[in-house]
Amino acid sequence: MVEPGEQFARALRDAEERLRATGLSGRSAFLALTRHLCARLGISENLWPEGPDATPAAALHEIPLAADLDLFGLAYERFFSDLFKGQKGQYFTPRPLVELMADLANIGARDRVLDPTCGSGGFLIAAMDRGADVEGVDVDPDLVTLARLNLALRGGNPRAIQQQELFGSPVEGRYDAILANPPFSVSITDAKILREYELAQGRNRATSDSLFLEAAWRRLAPNGRLCTVLPYSVLVNQSAGSLREWIDSKFVRRAVVGLPEGVFRPFGGTATRACVLLLQKRPAQIGKQLVAEVAQPGFDPSRKEYRRQEPDELAALRLFLNGQPYERGVWVDTGGSWAPGDHLGQGTLGTGVDTVRFGSLAHAALERCDPSNEPGALYTEIDLADLDKTTGEVANARARQGSEFPKGQSKVQFQVGDILFGRMRPYLNNVGMASRPRKALPDDLVGSSEWVPFRATKQPHFALLALRSIFAREQLRTTGGQTRPRARASDLPKLELPDPGPDLRRQLDKTLRGLHEERLKLRHAMHEVEELYELFGRGEISAEELASRLEALTPR
Repeated sequence: MVEPGEQFARALRDAEERLRATGLSGRSAFLALTRHLCARLGISENLWPEGPDATPAAALHEIPLAADLDLFGLAYERFFSDLFKGQKGQYFTPRPLVELMADLANIGARDRVLDPTCGSGGFLIAAMDRGADVEGVDVDPDLVTLARLNLALRGGNPRAIQQQELFGSPVEGRYDAILANPPFSVSITDAKILREYELAQGRNRATSDSLFLEAAWRRLAPNGRLCTVLPYSVLVNQSAGSLREWIDSKFVRRAVVGLPEGVFRPFGGTATRACVLLLQKRPAQIGKQLVAEVAQPGFDPSRKEYRRQEPDELAALRLFLNGQPYERGVWVDTGGSWAPGDHLGQGTLGTGVDTVRFGSLAHAALERCDPSNEPGALYTEIDLADLDKTTGEVANARARQGSEFPKGQSKVQFQVGDILFGRMRPYLNNVGMASRPRKALPDDLVGSSEWVPFRATKQPHFALLALRSIFAREQLRTTGGQTRPRARASDLPKLELPDPGPDLRRQLDKTLRGLHEERLKLRHAMHEVEELYELFGRGEISAEELASRLEALTPR
């Protein structure tokens, strides 16, 4: 079943083509679409933007409406995506993330909530749904119009949205909470603005991230909460150290949530990695902070189009905040560490389950070779794409002579039964056990330089189970950039994984070994059937021989 968000996105693409065919594009098409939506939603005409109306040929009535979608915001992103995300550093915030942030900030009745970069008003709607009084600010007049329409559509006061420049607008420390997804890393060079901010003193430029934090701090009442999206670099980059010190001097940290690479990509954004910070303005009481690392946000962050998928760790984290027994990827910390990955080895919160270090189950067996040095040798090559990510089995591989490999190309060597860990993008769970999916493949196994092989002296299938588990992925920190992050091989032996005890470890290993062996036999049989059919098709075996050999392979 196609979800409303996907239906609306498809309908917008089709509507854009029809509008263009009638002579409307860009801003004119967007205004025509907005006026059409306003009419269908029953919004007062005095709030409609000025602009053309679409002709019947545009067939805008075919666009499905859904009450829980930011229809105006999604339309704006569709028609102004290049301007919106490229020049202004802004990205629409996924609705599940909006709801999580409102829960993190514990927005409730009588809270006075501000979004100083409100866009089309998603955070304000979430706060209104929780009974708060809301106000919004944005510098973009089109977005101000959309936010007013969204508030009016849901019974709010459109006058609560103002068009202002955040860094130049009046300051009032009166808000109980601020929810925001401010523009990422926009360079601010206006000398007048820079003179007004402590974090910009003595500089001729500053990033919008740091000035936003100071602007938000000024607008909060004592003990007020700020829940904001920021670049992940604020948590980990050495150059952001002074900003982290400033934050700790002005706020008490309440939550740090790491988000996966590409979390904004389906909503008009890029692969930039982000995080969520929940901060409370001093003199807030010192206490523990919640730390979480979200790997699976409930949609595919690798696609430009929104595709719903499981698991949904944003929803699961919301359940956890509301008292449900879900503890995946969550830690409690006393405030010393910033990056969620620094909680490696601390286990999950409150499970009460014993743990075992992965290093006690298996040891690294990393060896490299250059197959081109042995041009006549035969190898079985296994790359990351050859792994069945759902089972950890090698689903595909190929035989290659040493002469077929590029000269000087280093490959990782491993043995049948070794546990292979794919370092790149560890959230994809490229973890499996080395095997030859076809009997006829050569015995010498080599593969991608991204593989890190481990060899278990006993219970290798339990070790594989543990390393493939969510408990391992939760603890992995990554390095090497935002678009191709890699796990560090040196961290793997330190992973603390649930330990059912020696007897159940042996039982799990035995059960999995039997299942893997049975699946491998079936895989070999399926490949043999394919080969027999090819032999028959080339006239190398008769129909009678084909029938006889198939009989031996047919499951009883």
